[in-house]
Amino acid sequence: MSDYRKEREKRSSFLEKFSTFRGKEKKDKSKYPYKPPSVGENGEDMLYVQQTINNLTDAEVNEKFEQMLDDMNLTEEKKDPLRQKKPDEKRKLLAMQWKGTVQQKGAKIDSPSDYIRELNNSDLRGQKRLTLLESLRVSLTSNPVSWVQDFGSHGLNAILKNLTYCSDNKAEKRSTLECIRCMKAFMNNKFGLMQIINHDEALTILSRSVDTSDPTTMLEAVRLLAAVCLVPPDGHEKALEGITICGEIRNQERFTPIVQGLSMVANPAIRCACIQLINAIVFTPDDLDFRLHLRNEFMRTGVIDELESLERDENDEIKTQMNIFYEHKDEDFEEFHSRYDNIRMELDDPTECYQLVMQTVNGSTAEPFFPVHTAAFVIY
Repeated sequence: MSDYRKEREKRSSFLEKFSTFRGKEKKDKSKYPYKPPSVGENGEDMLYVQQTINNLTDAEVNEKFEQMLDDMNLTEEKKDPLRQKKPDEKRKLLAMQWKGTVQQKGAKIDSPSDYIRELNNSDLRGQKRLTLLESLRVSLTSNPVSWVQDFGSHGLNAILKNLTYCSDNKAEKRSTLECIRCMKAFMNNKFGLMQIINHDEALTILSRSVDTSDPTTMLEAVRLLAAVCLVPPDGHEKALEGITICGEIRNQERFTPIVQGLSMVANPAIRCACIQLINAIVFTPDDLDFRLHLRNEFMRTGVIDELESLERDENDEIKTQMNIFYEHKDEDFEEFHSRYDNIRMELDDPTECYQLVMQTVNGSTAEPFFPVHTAAFVIY
């Protein structure tokens, strides 16, 4: 297996790669993505491109190689070893990148515009839709970021259009799952992730797939929502908004489907994903009162009835998420307790208690009815 293919297979998952978004900013080279020379695929053309790459100066090779690394959607940690390669090795990788792109040409549907056109085809049905979505998922996963950028907002809208239709038609159940997987592949880079977060309806449509009647699709949707919650600065707000609107459409408590997932004892993957989403929703906000409100809402919706069962679960991942749940719950309790600890101490002294109440009613309509002299304040 070539070095290039090995590096492509080393791409980190969406959740792993998200951590790089919270670190230091990378140089924005998305405006100038690396694109291999546009020529035919006969042997002479390939030889010409190889010669062209060989004739580049080392500085030009480094520039194009850096653009290629950005286009491969690698983290800085995985870019560094490749940057250390010698110029000749970099030339080989550039050539392999071009050859790999050429080999993908020639298929009936291969460009972003082809997929967008077919996804918007009113005659798209059944197996034809499923096959198209499976092909799109592969293309979104295997092509460079520049391909995803070309697919862009028009492509995302086409996926969401199909997801909405499939969610309303039980016969399209497999295509519903494939739409979610296409969204996951589209989100597996910063460009696609921000496209979905900034979209007016994407997360509401995604939230519709949190439905226990289709556990496989629900699992994928819950995992994506949990990941979006962790994306600053607006991920949590947008994910919560999507879940809330979906609840209003269904005329039910917004967290009901998530809590229902916790009761699926025979499906530990769903249970783990749901408690992970609950943790992401509850402990992401900075405001203590908001965290307490969200946690209490989950409890009222039914989490309190599932805690004992979750605590007995032997699944290691569920244990980890439950530890996180209780750790944050205890931390919030300590913070809440310390906030009012001083007031409790003041109430221990009758005089300080009187002064506190007097300051509270001072200037209010209740002031005339409160004794203004300490002598009138009698302690029994």
